Amino acid sequence: MKNSSRALLAVILLAGFPILVLVIIAAIVVVEVWAIRDSPSIGLRLAIIAVPAVYVLLQALFTIERTHDDGGSGLPVTPEAQPELWALVRELANAVGTRPPDEIYLVPQVNAAVLEQTQWLGLRVTRRRLFIGAQLFAGLRIDQFRAVLGHELAHYSNRDTRFGGATYRGRQTIGRVVNGLNGTSWFGRMLRSLFHAYAKLYFVVSMRVSRDQELAADAAAARVAGTAAASSALREIEALALLWRFFLNTYATMGWTAGYVPARLAEGYRQLLADDSRAVEIDKVRQNPPQHEVSRYDSHPATLERIAVLEAAPVVPVAEGGERSATEILHNASATLDEALLTGLSTEARRKKPADWPTLVDAATRHQFSENATKILGRRSLQDLLDALDAGKLAELADPGLKVPAGAGARARRELLGGSARERLSTVVVSALATAGFARWTLSWSGPAELVLDAPYADTLDPALDAAVTGDTAGLRALLPAAEPDPIRS
Repeated sequence: MKNSSRALLAVILLAGFPILVLVIIAAIVVVEVWAIRDSPSIGLRLAIIAVPAVYVLLQALFTIERTHDDGGSGLPVTPEAQPELWALVRELANAVGTRPPDEIYLVPQVNAAVLEQTQWLGLRVTRRRLFIGAQLFAGLRIDQFRAVLGHELAHYSNRDTRFGGATYRGRQTIGRVVNGLNGTSWFGRMLRSLFHAYAKLYFVVSMRVSRDQELAADAAAARVAGTAAASSALREIEALALLWRFFLNTYATMGWTAGYVPARLAEGYRQLLADDSRAVEIDKVRQNPPQHEVSRYDSHPATLERIAVLEAAPVVPVAEGGERSATEILHNASATLDEALLTGLSTEARRKKPADWPTLVDAATRHQFSENATKILGRRSLQDLLDALDAGKLAELADPGLKVPAGAGARARRELLGGSARERLSTVVVSALATAGFARWTLSWSGPAELVLDAPYADTLDPALDAAVTGDTAGLRALLPAAEPDPIRS
């Protein structure tokens, strides 16, 4: 079956859905009227069962035609503010044979998409919007960026793909009906079985249409940007998405409990991308993109399948100049991308204090050490801990959860307790030094924040800590007066 035939069948199935809904509603109403006339009590009991199911069906009926406004989320960019970006988008739209979008938004997702507001089951377009992930500018070359935008615009470049909006909305609507009937009465569940069968047929047809559209859009991307750019863009986006998740979980949220958020998200992400320590890891993802199990209902073929289809087609050369960073397309790129990424902050995040990266890292790590030190000290002071060490009471400083084997000898016991005590003592002392202004932490994109100690602590603190856990705290006590070591107490 050709793609145009499948697309037409998908639209026919979607058009048939409201007819099916109306027929079932009409049947329920007829049965209800008959039941009330025959026996009001039976009619009332039947209404308790039927009304919830009719409500779900009516909801579905009214959402078939209604398009959801995606809200223009993200940072809107006008032709006046970003003329080069708009010129590129218009060039690519013309190249793939479609009209350019009415609006462009930069969004905080590793993705790009063209979304339309439509009427008449997707056949009449009222508004077209292009959404571009800020991370794509930060991590892609211009030729790869052209391929990504060319792919998204190509989804709307011919009559077949005009049905894409209708089939997508149809999947949402039919899925909503099936899920809505799941928790209703036995009658609702019976209706669910009927719609589930209809949904399976619709999903199979529409998914095949969507997959064909993806491959056709990939071919269009290769035509406008080059085969190598199109295939490498698919690999690169997987790597960018992986690194973005790592960035969010490790760096962007590190100051959360301390009350800080990064003021320059894009700057940090670009620095992480440029860090050599991540090169090997990122290259592995490029060479072997994550493989997700693809079911018969998935709208996208597997990434490696798409790459294989691209590379099996006649090669289209990449135009010169495409090796430059996509950020060069934007005016005032750093500030623009930062503003776009900040649109993704939650209300709670907006209440936090924005900070530059050095301030954020130091404040976040300082706060973490302070909280840990407070837990270790409890109601004691640092001097109390040192007195316990002088008395050989390692267990008072060691982790309470540390389990010493019952058969452990004296030496093994000292080593186990000493290692734990040494680590916890270091936390308390370093926190005290940071409070007194003699310790701070600096940013590292290769690993944890790096501790920086002022003189004389940089050279003398480790030996003093080692000696303290053996019962000789004199060296550590000599260092601490200048550090005002007792500000951390509960």
